[in-house]
Amino acid sequence: MKQFIIFCIGILSCIPIQIQARKYFCEIKGVEKGLSNGLKIVFDFGESPVYSAWSGLKNKQKLVDENGKEIDFNSMVDAANYMSEKGWNFQQAYTSVYAGNVIQHWIFYKEANSQEEAGKGIMTKENYKSPKR
Repeated sequence: MKQFIIFCIGILSCIPIQIQARKYFCEIKGVEKGLSNGLKIVFDFGESPVYSAWSGLKNKQKLVDENGKEIDFNSMVDAANYMSEKGWNFQQAYTSVYAGNVIQHWIFYKEANSQEEAGKGIMTKENYKSPKR
């Protein structure tokens, strides 16, 4: 019996164990621009502070394309469609007011094995590195 248990443990130790995916979250923040009709939209992947009490939302959290050019979104729905195309799922939305600014918060998640896998295909100004020529 002891040999059978040791045999079973040996077999189980040889079977590769798949790492279970977990949820990674992103918050899209849309701040109404003063007197204009537009929104300033930034993405918070939880890697660094997004809001400064002195300067508001940080531009380094804006998304860029493969050339480092800012991606302009026309609305929160436009930004949500972008995230959906990248495999992210909508979780929740709410609105807050900070220093007289109305801020929309839309939370998305993606199941992945790592933060890098979750963020594949998405690049912020902060993590953009221009290609060496």
